[in-house]
Amino acid sequence: MSPPARPLRRDAQRNHDLLVQAARDVFAVKGLDAPLDEIVRRAGVSPGTLYNHFSTREGLIEAAMQEHMEQAIAIAQQAHDTEDPWQGLDFLMTRLIAFQAADRGFCEAIGERWFASGSPIGQLREQYDHLAGLVIGRAKDARLLRADFGVDDLAGLVTGAAHAIRTSCARTTLHRQLDLLQNGIRG
Repeated sequence: MSPPARPLRRDAQRNHDLLVQAARDVFAVKGLDAPLDEIVRRAGVSPGTLYNHFSTREGLIEAAMQEHMEQAIAIAQQAHDTEDPWQGLDFLMTRLIAFQAADRGFCEAIGERWFASGSPIGQLREQYDHLAGLVIGRAKDARLLRADFGVDDLAGLVTGAAHAIRTSCARTTLHRQLDLLQNGIRG
């Protein structure tokens, strides 16, 4: 068993937090392939400080997306706590599509990057998938969803709708995307 990690010095913790917030901000607009020098500039630290805290881009992405995954879990928990199965699923879809449409980095992290199950974000993803599966299962039990609909289907539809909203020249809306999606998955 390894000894617990020592807490960071106050200045090191501040730099870590500045880098994570800058990464969230830059990834939200430019996606996960955004230049690291822009993140360093926004955080007001040196490139060496970035690499001292995060030896890989993936490590920085995980740190930046952790809070977002925690928010996704909270959304899924609220959806699960909703008594009506369809309203719970609608809440989950609406909130996740809006969240991903507003944050390109989170949309890419969920839709394109699969983190190892043992990693912190991978464990959060498993918690989210479990809750989303319960929400879907209730809707299926109530015969409100197609029998073959699952968590992976939900992820693909939500990510696709968010991308369409964010990039469409026709200015598609959240409500239009939801209407199209939900009518296609009803049981």
